[in-house]
Amino acid sequence: MTPEPGFLHIGTMGWTYRDWLGSFYPRDADRKVLLQHYARVFDALEIDSTFHFIPRPEVVTSWHDRTPGTFRFTAKLPGEITHERGLVDTEDLLTPFLASMALLGERLGCVLVQLPPGFRCNKETFSRVGSFLKLLPASDFRFAFEFRHGSWIKAEVFDLLRTHGVAWTMQDHPRIMPIVPEITADFTYIRWMGNTEDPRIGHFRESVVDRTQELIKWAERLKRDILPRVDTLYGFFNNYYSGHSPTDCNRMKRLLGLDTAAPDFDRQLSLF
Repeated sequence: MTPEPGFLHIGTMGWTYRDWLGSFYPRDADRKVLLQHYARVFDALEIDSTFHFIPRPEVVTSWHDRTPGTFRFTAKLPGEITHERGLVDTEDLLTPFLASMALLGERLGCVLVQLPPGFRCNKETFSRVGSFLKLLPASDFRFAFEFRHGSWIKAEVFDLLRTHGVAWTMQDHPRIMPIVPEITADFTYIRWMGNTEDPRIGHFRESVVDRTQELIKWAERLKRDILPRVDTLYGFFNNYYSGHSPTDCNRMKRLLGLDTAAPDFDRQLSLF
């Protein structure tokens, strides 16, 4: 199947990379207008900064105001919740974080709950995940869980996520998890990570690793096994996938029969 625009959202992980100046953004672009330039090319973006801190309301409002209504953000849950507290006693952080993200309105696609590689599945951690899922206001937000240890690849975990309408996050990361195309919600989430230790990638100015065959296989898998089973797909590329995630985004969009746009280096955007 060929997805309709608005059904499939493909973008990058982050958008403020200095190496993109001259290769994706105008060379002299002001940092304040980078998001506007980005939104002229792609309609989705994974926010990484929320993993490190809860953004101020005025920052979130500016993200909303600098993007069109069809744009979709996804945001990582703060690492203090997932990595430091291990999903225990988190209400004091979860509530203000979700209140902050709610300022994005319809532009918020979903929240990504990324767990550390050392978080292994056992009776205690499985129960912990179940208790945390009960805290999530699934009627108001979409959530995707990214497990980074193979012990979580089991039917009980898929069933638990499915019960709560939470998406299993698929990863293309050779050192962490195999690709597990499981569907547990009415949407799915995919992260094309690549190898963060690939010696060929010394900068993010251009694509330097040939991922053509991998992308072709992914496009075939999406059209055959995944897209017919969901109403929305969020997919994001890391710069380490080939060296330049905007290039990979457009390659995937073309393989899926979606329209692509090129950066406009000549357009001057307002700072206000």
